[in-house]
Amino acid sequence: LLIRLLDFLAHPRVRNPGLAIAAVVLGYMLWQSDDPRSVDTAAIALRGETEPDTFVNQGIFRSFDASGRPEIVLTSPRTEQFDDRKEAFLEAPDGTLYDHEANLRWLITANTGLYDMAAEVMDLEGDVEVIRRTGGGDAVLLTEYLRIDNASRTATTDRPVTLTSPGNITHARGLTGWLDERVLELENSVEGIYETRQ
Repeated sequence: LLIRLLDFLAHPRVRNPGLAIAAVVLGYMLWQSDDPRSVDTAAIALRGETEPDTFVNQGIFRSFDASGRPEIVLTSPRTEQFDDRKEAFLEAPDGTLYDHEANLRWLITANTGLYDMAAEVMDLEGDVEVIRRTGGGDAVLLTEYLRIDNASRTATTDRPVTLTSPGNITHARGLTGWLDERVLELENSVEGIYETRQ
């Protein structure tokens, strides 16, 4: 059978068109390999543009530092991922940020979260609460919106904030926080009530 096939391909009338077809197919494959990946329009048409590509119920997201220690642990009753926008929408995110150098944990909750996977930025909205557990009592930050930028290790908002700690209540509008330095800068309209110890 192999000998018959080789004899058949030895004829120029068969071999030359076969080589031409193979060259065209190879050229087409090379040309297509340079194109960026396109969005699967059939899948979008099937599920609808506003529906997620994937979703996870009762999901846990973990991020680790170079030493293998946890940096972030985040849970959500439902997470929806949109691949074309590189975003994940989280219902009722509940997370912990770890500060291993100071042996502190920051507990974070909100009504919703939108995570930009490319920029590593989480936008939290609705009843945002950040609690820092310390030996002397909890420090609590309350606001309606908070952006946490994991790449720059900052937290920012332009909305009203309330900071409470044992004996202190501070109100302000706008805040920038540097997570690793544990420094907060209050932007505008800062008012504080401080208890004096007797």
